[in-house]
Amino acid sequence: MNTPAITAIASYVPRTVAVHRECGIEPTLGAPIRSGWHAWVASWQADYAPHPAKKAASTRSAAISAARDEFRFVPVERDTDLSGLAAKVAQTICAARPTNAAPIDIAMLCHSSLNEHVSTTTAGRLRAVIGAPCFPFAVSQQQGASTFTALQLAGDLLTAEPEIHTILIVAAEKWCPPFSRWTDQGIVQGDAAGAILVERSRPASCGLVVIDARASRLHRFAPPAPHSSLDIRTDWVPALQSTIDAVLLRHALQPNDLGTVVGAGIDPQLDEAICRHLSRRVVEFSDRRRAHLGAAEPIVQLANVLESRDLPARDRILTWGIGLGGFVGCALFESHGRPFLYLNPP
Repeated sequence: MNTPAITAIASYVPRTVAVHRECGIEPTLGAPIRSGWHAWVASWQADYAPHPAKKAASTRSAAISAARDEFRFVPVERDTDLSGLAAKVAQTICAARPTNAAPIDIAMLCHSSLNEHVSTTTAGRLRAVIGAPCFPFAVSQQQGASTFTALQLAGDLLTAEPEIHTILIVAAEKWCPPFSRWTDQGIVQGDAAGAILVERSRPASCGLVVIDARASRLHRFAPPAPHSSLDIRTDWVPALQSTIDAVLLRHALQPNDLGTVVGAGIDPQLDEAICRHLSRRVVEFSDRRRAHLGAAEPIVQLANVLESRDLPARDRILTWGIGLGGFVGCALFESHGRPFLYLNPP
């Protein structure tokens, strides 16, 4: 069968750190080791470092909320870099697989870094962790929509390439100075990693069958409203609605055919707008984070849902995400038993 199924999920979210809006990034612990990286970062300071005058002007003009928080508790990884986060969740899934399991044919890395060397070095590290005959490549700069692009690619590859049987999708985010974790929309971006193992489904397979996955570029429906959280809802709500409606229509499904709805985790009012459109309620967690995890967010959200509840057989699960660079995505799954689940591996 060509239908992909998610048979294992791993997610890792580090401990939270208070990040002040004025600074934009967490304080460092002690004096950093000087290297070529620091020289490269220094060359970006003029354009990207938080400048008091610029920050004050931005603060005055921003219309994010009536009572803005001065700081938020954000997941921050202190001990490793982006490739280390990606390797952690990949190794967790690989180590738990049976010795006679089919090798992983392809690894996809989802991340938001602007540096093209991140893709090549991290992909190379994943290749070393996974081993032959794995072929790695990256899906970059789509943030919360990148997992859906990867799932769409995985489905296409399993259909077009009969010799491919197993695909590992890894998503990781790690923010470093001088890039601020705060966006103009008031969204704070945290560090995290997640991985999902996608295999050809078999009659006896346990996991989430991927009914469909789709990602697309955003087409603005209204003039942009810079520095406003309303910009997220006015632009992304119609785009997400049309993307979700297209997936449901393709499979002759109605919103009431959905059993579980998992939000994007980037803006509560965005999730509420989509749920009103579907007449469904999104799964919520009492310890809701106040940071977005970028490319890793959809995997972390899905892992939390699976850990917190037992889904009935053939339950349909809808999840979605957005990329602030102009992407939306969603996926529709059907439950055929819970996949292997690994949360916050050591």
